[in-house]
Amino acid sequence: MNKTKIDWCDSTWNPVTGCFHDCEYCYARGIAERFGGKQKYANIFDESEPIRGSDGKALAYPHSFSPTFHRYRLNDYIGKQGRNIFVCSMSDLFGKWVPDEWIQEVFEACGKAPQHNYLFLTKNPARYVELINNTDFFVKTKGNMWFGYSYTEKESKQWWNPDYNIFASVEPILEPIDVPRCKWLIVGAETGRRKDKVIPKREWIEQIVEDCRKYGIPIFMKSSLADIWGEPLIQEFPAELRK
Repeated sequence: MNKTKIDWCDSTWNPVTGCFHDCEYCYARGIAERFGGKQKYANIFDESEPIRGSDGKALAYPHSFSPTFHRYRLNDYIGKQGRNIFVCSMSDLFGKWVPDEWIQEVFEACGKAPQHNYLFLTKNPARYVELINNTDFFVKTKGNMWFGYSYTEKESKQWWNPDYNIFASVEPILEPIDVPRCKWLIVGAETGRRKDKVIPKREWIEQIVEDCRKYGIPIFMKSSLADIWGEPLIQEFPAELRK
């Protein structure tokens, strides 16, 4: 478990890293390639023990950005004071390539430390629906589990189920959008130096704020919007996530 600069959580926890999505604006791939080298992402890996470098230190991304289950990280958070934890910030735990068993073991680990709130985020919310319909471990999740999905464009798939804590992440904002149904909305601009980087217009953000106010949805603006918003950022949390 690591402290983080991500401003809507207290810590990140990465029992799984790597991803087969090919997002042009992905920050995680850049970090993994910086420390793990550029490799072809053709396989998935399951490691019970850390892989160490020539200096004896555990490699954070031994297979670069190839999906990797780091089983030895499952108990990282036991005994820690309660936090809001972003699970798999360096991966998509609900990507099509992730075995059900990986997800189940991560959920079981969460159950061993119920003092924390666990926040998941995926670009594949259809996997949530699939797991709810076809497995029994998903329905056992508690109120401290928050299931988020990326919603960056009008064509992005939405997901809503009143039995679960659902949030949406509009990051990066690529175009004007209609606010999806959710219990919490996170909004941010694209970072980095990508050639075709999209700079959102202030009126896009204004409309999102207006819609959130209309539907009573707490909104959290990431620091990447500071220059565009031009006034104190709105950084709200649902009551369940307030510390």
